[in-house]
Amino acid sequence: MPNRMIKDSIHTSEKVNAMTDFQFRLWVSLITYVDDYGRGDARPAIIKGSCFPLRERLTNKEIDAALTGLAGIGCVGLYEVDGRPYLYFPNWETHQTIRNKRSKFPEPEEGNIKAIENNCVQLHANVPVIQSNPNPIQSESETESETCAGAFDRFWSAYPKKVGKEAARKSFAKVRAPIDTLLAAVEAQKRSEQWRKENGRFIPNPATWLNQGRWEDEGYTPSRLPVTEQKPDLDRMRKMIAHFEEKT
Repeated sequence: MPNRMIKDSIHTSEKVNAMTDFQFRLWVSLITYVDDYGRGDARPAIIKGSCFPLRERLTNKEIDAALTGLAGIGCVGLYEVDGRPYLYFPNWETHQTIRNKRSKFPEPEEGNIKAIENNCVQLHANVPVIQSNPNPIQSESETESETCAGAFDRFWSAYPKKVGKEAARKSFAKVRAPIDTLLAAVEAQKRSEQWRKENGRFIPNPATWLNQGRWEDEGYTPSRLPVTEQKPDLDRMRKMIAHFEEKT
């Protein structure tokens, strides 16, 4: 595999700085993953085996969500040929040197490239994409805004700390992870010891949680049952009752 070039312009690139931490790690890994023409297999299992072979806790779903997010901001392109998904880097030839005469993968063409827009409708995967606007007076941006608002409402309802709603709404609009990924992370962290101790004192504000990409956090351990939820020690209770009866 030839060496790849990464220019220092990524430090000030709006697209690169719009990525989450994991999207950035995936993007950098894909630069060395693709062939000499900037193309590669887009199946998450193949990407995981090549780019993240030692990250056992990383799921195919997380890779697929990050890949979709990268496509949404235009850092990679996704396409299909004969039902198989592929990815490519736009403008690859302007940044890298092509040495091989032929690519290992089929060429992306206008008819097989997936259009993934950078908006809340596409980025939150389980929110339905509106194919046509039944109200001709209503603009597409208004429709997308309403759909995004519905996804935010689901997040807000699930998040246990209800502070800074407007700040959280603005942060949510910038997130490029599917809403299912966010909700699953919230539910897992709600059960953790870190979030349950001291009446939730260490739960971050929702905007902070979103801005820092905390749905990618690892190492949360399930909380022990509170004392009120523990099963009573029946043997100990019987002994205490017997001791009391002997004295009376």
